[in-house]
Amino acid sequence: MPRALTYHRPASLDDALALLALEDHVPLGGGTILNADDDPTPVAMVDLQALDLGGITPDGDEVTIGATTSLQEIANDDRVPEVIRRAARAELPSTLRTLATLGGTVAAAGPDSLLFAALLVHEARVDSVGPDGKSDHALADRPVSSGGLVVSVSVATDGFSTHEGTGRTPADTPIVSATARRTDQRMLLALTGVADRPTLVDPNDPTASLDPVGDFRGSAGYRLHLAGVLAARVVTASGGGT
Repeated sequence: MPRALTYHRPASLDDALALLALEDHVPLGGGTILNADDDPTPVAMVDLQALDLGGITPDGDEVTIGATTSLQEIANDDRVPEVIRRAARAELPSTLRTLATLGGTVAAAGPDSLLFAALLVHEARVDSVGPDGKSDHALADRPVSSGGLVVSVSVATDGFSTHEGTGRTPADTPIVSATARRTDQRMLLALTGVADRPTLVDPNDPTASLDPVGDFRGSAGYRLHLAGVLAARVVTASGGGT
């Protein structure tokens, strides 16, 4: 794990951003990402616990989830859309879900993140602060800027969502998965396991722009095949099939 040179626990966002602007200073939420990292580079840890960034707040057809809210809290709260709750539960083992935070998941999501995919189809918007000030942008548009902090994530709660995935065993993280959401206006479809991060694709031609990288779990061709099959299933299940 990274060797902690120093530990800071700022009491305000401004103080946290000032620290994170310094070289080798990194945010510490639940600690699951830093503790699992085998990079030996020394770092200064900036603990976010005192910033009051947790909590789940519904508002009409939207719910806002604070950045330091744990994945277990999300999984347990029935005000959060069901597909997001299930994805939070599947993201990590139970021993880590109580520590891992939404902000950390959004900032560091890999290609297989089921929660990131569920957030995408629920039109997640990220409220963040960074060196250039405050930002409110769609999660699908761009990642959190370097030196920035996720403050909260807001998601739409309307529509009908469903998920399908294929793994080596039912307990494994899926090699490829598809998550779809249908509203009165449109169908949204996100895939995992086919790009460097989960990505939104065209429900009518889901594999058109994909160029996955194969590994020991599945070749590029196999991933493309799974993407097409799973996408068709969730689109049909969501009421978008012909």
